[in-house]
Amino acid sequence: MDNLSAKSAVNNTPFEFTGKGGEFFAIWIVNVALTILTLGIYSAWAKVRTHQYFYGNTLLDGVSFRYTANPVQILKGRLIAFAVFMAYYVSSTMSPIIAGGALIILMLLVPAFLVMSMSFRLRNSEYRNVRFNFDKSFKTAYKVFAIPVIVVGAYIFLLGLLENGMAANPEGQAFFPIAILILVLAMALMFPWWEYMITHFKVVHAKYGSSDFTFSASTKNYYGLYLKMYGLMILVFGLIGLSVALLISLMNSDGSTEDMKAIMPLFIALLVFPAYLWVFAYLQAKRTNLLYNNLHLNDNKVKSELKTGYMFYLYVTNTLAIMLSLGLLMPWAKVRTARYRASVTSVDVVGDLGQFTALQAEKQSALGEEMGEMFDMDLGF
Repeated sequence: MDNLSAKSAVNNTPFEFTGKGGEFFAIWIVNVALTILTLGIYSAWAKVRTHQYFYGNTLLDGVSFRYTANPVQILKGRLIAFAVFMAYYVSSTMSPIIAGGALIILMLLVPAFLVMSMSFRLRNSEYRNVRFNFDKSFKTAYKVFAIPVIVVGAYIFLLGLLENGMAANPEGQAFFPIAILILVLAMALMFPWWEYMITHFKVVHAKYGSSDFTFSASTKNYYGLYLKMYGLMILVFGLIGLSVALLISLMNSDGSTEDMKAIMPLFIALLVFPAYLWVFAYLQAKRTNLLYNNLHLNDNKVKSELKTGYMFYLYVTNTLAIMLSLGLLMPWAKVRTARYRASVTSVDVVGDLGQFTALQAEKQSALGEEMGEMFDMDLGF
């Protein structure tokens, strides 16, 4: 009897997106114009206006979210990021030793920058006047990001060594593609573990009010997803390569004209582009579902049911619309994508969502605000 009553207390509450393409176009076109006129400075204000529009039109249980970031703080963060990367660029023109030292320093700063950026995004997000939050555990962040950062840094460094070695010894050029392939395969095998660790870190350090989010997915789930995607890529692009090779062989044997051979690049593009979009749609749908279907807040559980086929349809039609309109239909594409994502996302709420958020508001008020907000910044991550 207790189990039946517990099940009956679970209410599935869907998300809803109420934005319209025409409304967002008016915001978007002003953002683009002012960003160009101010040489990029207005982009911080443009980002806030965009987030405020999408947050404000995303509803859960009839209540919208809010984005409360200060554009000046975003601009400061971007200026810091720009200064750091410019310092690295200048150092890379001096000598390989200085460039290597600058790269190490930059890689050491990445985990701290990511934590501050994630904290900034969540602390400026609200639902029913309750702020999201993020525990800035820099020590844990460095443990999580240490191996990926070292691998990426080593990857960049090895590429530089290979290029220099090729320039000094042209006979070693034959080894270069093999070395690149080995590095790419190593990164591909490591990536599922990397994404799991980063996603787990982001989720378990996130809060809504005083309640912690939890994440029930495992490394096995991520390897299963990516191995299927790698298999799909090999199958799809292998078939495309075989089809193109057979067609070229037939054209050569039949003595096809130069005009026929000239259209081959277009034919290949018409095959590769949809295949790429299909694989990308598969990855986005499965990865998003894996994340949200394992996301919990106390006893409340998020559900996501994105479909690969419909995501593929959205990507194809959005891309064609943007290309044919010379970019003017980009706002329309973003709005329809957000509407679909919201339509297949919901929360299984145990009890009453209003009571839960009211309790979070009381706890948040009792705890007070954290002074560490001044150290958060948006760096574009």
